[in-house]
Amino acid sequence: MTTIGTVSTDLNGSHRHASLHELLTAGLAGVSEMLVTLMDWHYRARERRQLLSLSDQALLDFGASRAEADNEGGKPFWRS
Repeated sequence: MTTIGTVSTDLNGSHRHASLHELLTAGLAGVSEMLVTLMDWHYRARERRQLLSLSDQALLDFGASRAEADNEGGKPFWRS
């Protein structure tokens, strides 16, 4: 069965409208994916702010340079 919009076609070629349950399930899946993306962006932005706030010595403690921190910290939140 293939679904296009709200109308599905089964192997016999007959059409049926998607049920309310199917529409809600698809809608909630989309909202769930969007929330996960927003949470990832929020986490990434926070991590980058924290990275930029570290001292040079703290960066050296885990093997990073100020230039590397500035490069990573300067990226927009939507870039990985």
